[in-house]
Amino acid sequence: MIVASELYRGAAPYYARHVKPYSEDIFRSLFRVCRLASSSRALDLGAGTGLIGIRLAHSIAHVASVDPSDEMLQEAKRIAKAAGVRNIEFIVSRSEDLNESMSSFDIATIACSFPHMDRETVLAKLAQMLKPDGCVAIINRERDGSEPGEWRTAMLSDIKEFWGGTLPAGPGTVRPDRDVLRASDFSEITELRHYYEHHWNIDDLLGYLHSISLGAPGVLGTRRDEFTTRIRRLLLTYSATGPFTERGHVTTLLGYRP
Repeated sequence: MIVASELYRGAAPYYARHVKPYSEDIFRSLFRVCRLASSSRALDLGAGTGLIGIRLAHSIAHVASVDPSDEMLQEAKRIAKAAGVRNIEFIVSRSEDLNESMSSFDIATIACSFPHMDRETVLAKLAQMLKPDGCVAIINRERDGSEPGEWRTAMLSDIKEFWGGTLPAGPGTVRPDRDVLRASDFSEITELRHYYEHHWNIDDLLGYLHSISLGAPGVLGTRRDEFTTRIRRLLLTYSATGPFTERGHVTTLLGYRP
C-alpha cells in the first residue's frame, strides 16, 4: 500500500477539472441542519482542491482547508483566487498532525477522504477543536448503478485486475465510518442523503480516474499509457460515443456531542 501523501501525486489538475462538484442541496442542508451562519468557522480536512471549503467560504466567515498534498492546495489556491475568495487559509498537513490550538470551529467537513486517515485520532483531535455544539460532517459518494450496462462495475473490476488484485490505497477500512463516529465524542448521528445522476464521456472518465488513487499519474508512473489504453478499450465495448451515466447518492453523516 502506498502512503496517503503519495496516492494523489500528479492528480491535482485532473481533480480540479474532472471531479464532479457537490450539489447546492448538500450545502443548503449543511447550513440548515448544522445551523451555520455568516459568522461560522469551518475546518475542511482532506480538502483536496477545495470542492467543499471554497463553496463554504462564500457563505461563512472563515475556512481552514487542510490537506497533506501541497499540489492539491496549490490548485485550490488558484481556484479560490479566481473566484475572489479571500477568507480561506490553506494548511499543508496530515489531519492527524494538526495543532489543537486551532480551535473554536463550528463544523469540520471530511469529504471522501476519511478512509485515508487514522479516523480515531482525527476525531479525538476534533473534540478539542470544535465548539461544544459543533458538528463533524463525513461525506461520501455511493454509487447505485450505471448505464449502458454495468460499465462502472466492469471498469472497477478491470482496474483491480490491472493492479494485480490489490489497489494502491490497500483494501480499505473494515470498520464502518458510522461505528467509528459512534465510538467518538460525536456519537449522536444524523444521516443525510442527496441523490445524483452524472453523465460522462470517455475522456472525462479517464481524467477522473487520473484524479483519484486508482489512477493518479504518480501512482501509475511508467504504466500510465498502458492503463489509459486498457480502460479506453473496455469503455468502447459499452459505447463508442457515450454518454456513460452513473447514478448514486451522497451520504453525509453528521456527528454531534450528546
